[in-house]
Amino acid sequence: MKHPKLHALALGAALALACTGQALAESQYGYSSTGSGNVTATATVNLKVVVPKLVLLRVGSSNAVQDTASWATTLTIPPTPGTTLTTSGNNVQVPWDGTAPSATTTPTGNVLNVSAWTNASTANINCSVGTWSAAGGPGNGDFGVTTTGNLPHPGSTLAACASTSITSNTLLSGTWTYALTGTPTSWKAGTYNNSVVYTATGL
Repeated sequence: MKHPKLHALALGAALALACTGQALAESQYGYSSTGSGNVTATATVNLKVVVPKLVLLRVGSSNAVQDTASWATTLTIPPTPGTTLTTSGNNVQVPWDGTAPSATTTPTGNVLNVSAWTNASTANINCSVGTWSAAGGPGNGDFGVTTTGNLPHPGSTLAACASTSITSNTLLSGTWTYALTGTPTSWKAGTYNNSVVYTATGL
């Protein structure tokens, strides 16, 4: 029968070893009372490695900066080459020939650097478009997105926002370029705002 004090000392020593991070193994012995033949003793050590799961996503600037891709529309009053309106004014004379004006859009900040990385075994990135601040302007289908590099945009247009997979343990990077199409002369005057939210998920 083991002495209680000796048992407590042995248990305390084992706990001390565990707290120092040392691996504990079992112990066995092999014994031959005749001193002949093979004897064996084995001990097993279990190994465990924990790798945290991480997913990273960057669209545009880093940290808390939210980029804005914007388009300015310019109207031109015919005849060709016409009068392009650049400054505000009232009661300004113009040689208008009576046909509909033309319009062009000029983008600013529409090319964004993008990066993603994850060590999750399965991961994806998806996008969702909010509600426009006003009706009468461009729609989600008027915004196309082209990519360079190895990080595809989840949908060729904002109307087709969906989900695309992310390769594990591979740095994905490139650019996303937003292009505005549609017919500007069919949009009502005003300022139209919206947001696109991108979510990378490690499953």
